[in-house]
Amino acid sequence: MTAAQGGEERAAEFGQLFRAYVPNVRGFVRTLVRPSDVEQLVSATFETAWVKFDEIPLLSQRAWLFGVARNHVRNHARAERRRLVLVDAIEAMRPAEDVGLFNGRVDTVEVAPFLRALQSLDDDDREIIQLATWHELTPAEIAEVLGLNSNAARVRLHRARKRLEAAFAGESGEVTQ
Repeated sequence: MTAAQGGEERAAEFGQLFRAYVPNVRGFVRTLVRPSDVEQLVSATFETAWVKFDEIPLLSQRAWLFGVARNHVRNHARAERRRLVLVDAIEAMRPAEDVGLFNGRVDTVEVAPFLRALQSLDDDDREIIQLATWHELTPAEIAEVLGLNSNAARVRLHRARKRLEAAFAGESGEVTQ
């Protein structure tokens, strides 16, 4: 096999991986960042996958990709925090004649108490709930994404669900047993 044939084969295999998992990765990233940042982070995830293609575990490709996406999201969040510090510094130098940006009203819907309860959780609990519920990852896959062992992922998921249940009960005024 020539180098060109090997490269074509690798490109074909990567294409299959990309087509199989880009919707999953995009959906995962979409839950973590603003819509305008999704495609950039999905692209960065698959760029890393291309570079480390030979290191992707065959039996847990999706979980591996979620872990890479999570790292890119965290790096992006750090950069965003630095940007916001700069924006705040610039804002502090502006004159006091500021106009309100949003004077509208937000309509509540039935899911509002649940979303408030979810938002009240810490980042780690919210992330593990989203991985399990919205992305339908198994505890083993969650363990791979988060860099944990399977038992630790199961325990963290159980505890996060209990905290979400308690937060939701507090939001909706229900009493839990």
